Amino acid sequence: MPQLIALALVGGLGWYAWRALKREMTRVGDELRHDEVKANDQPTVLERGEDGVYRPKKND
Repeated sequence: MPQLIALALVGGLGWYAWRALKREMTRVGDELRHDEVKANDQPTVLERGEDGVYRPKKND
C-alpha cells in the first residue's frame, strides 16, 4: 500500500510540473510575440562600422 501512495504522489507531482511547464511556455511565447511585434514597429537603422560591416545602430 505505501508503494501505491508513493506512486500516486510521484504521478501528481509530475502532472503538476507538466502544467507549470506548459503555463510558463505560454507566458514566454506571449512575451516573445509581443517583443517581436514591438520590434517590427520600428525600422532598423544600420550604420557602417570601421571594418566596413553594416550593423544595427546603437541607441546611446
